[in-house]
Amino acid sequence: MEALYAKLYDKYTKLKKKKISEFDEINKEQEEKFLNFVSASEALMQHLRNENKNLQEIVENLRNEMTSIRSSRDDKCLEYQKLLMEEEQKNKTLSEEVVKLKELVQEGNPRNYEDQSGRKQEKETPETPRVTTRSMRKRSRQSEDMVETDMVSPRISKHHEATETLLVSQPQCCKTSYNGSNSSASCIFQALTEHLLGMKLSTNNEGEHACIVASHPTSGLSFSLTLVNNSTGEESELLYKVVSLGTFERVAPEWMKDVIKFSTSMCPVFFERVARVTKLHC
Repeated sequence: MEALYAKLYDKYTKLKKKKISEFDEINKEQEEKFLNFVSASEALMQHLRNENKNLQEIVENLRNEMTSIRSSRDDKCLEYQKLLMEEEQKNKTLSEEVVKLKELVQEGNPRNYEDQSGRKQEKETPETPRVTTRSMRKRSRQSEDMVETDMVSPRISKHHEATETLLVSQPQCCKTSYNGSNSSASCIFQALTEHLLGMKLSTNNEGEHACIVASHPTSGLSFSLTLVNNSTGEESELLYKVVSLGTFERVAPEWMKDVIKFSTSMCPVFFERVARVTKLHC
């Protein structure tokens, strides 16, 4: 029996050693895996910490930039508000000056006043009905002439209570003398108008009314346009009269042979119809 027990004990001892060695190998493998997992986790955590730090720096930079932009916008807003207040103050001052000038004009009393150049000028009294035209000194004749016109006094018209002065600035080439003739041989505005209309233009004043004579050199068509003031006080009108139909004697429409009157706002339509006739038969 002792030999059997000894044999069983040896077998048990060998089996126990074998199991222990197997458990040691398994534990060693698990320990290696755990260590690898721990190292990988630490590396990942360090990467995340660095990434978080970078993101915090970016957020801080964006906050600083936003603060700077907001501060600059506030400064600009304050500057614009200051400029707006200055402009409003200027407008208020100008409005007060305009009101004062209107009051002076409505009073109509003769008094001395200073113009923008610092020279004193004396207003005409309502009892001096006259129309004067004068040019400036020689140094300003090369650029433009200032035409001063004093309106008719209450002795001529009951509707005027005081004399009004109208200053009109016009180029030298468009200046018209007192008898109605052009003082310049050529006018750039007249040449431009003739080029646009395709017709020659000339003036022929009939009494108090300004008259323009337009002629088509190719066909011989010519007509006059006289400026007539509307009796109702509304928009001025033009009186059309044919002078010569030229080669359009047989083909011209009936309206070109009649005397017609139309408002100045209808000038584009009128010249468009005239151009339609000249282009169709030339």
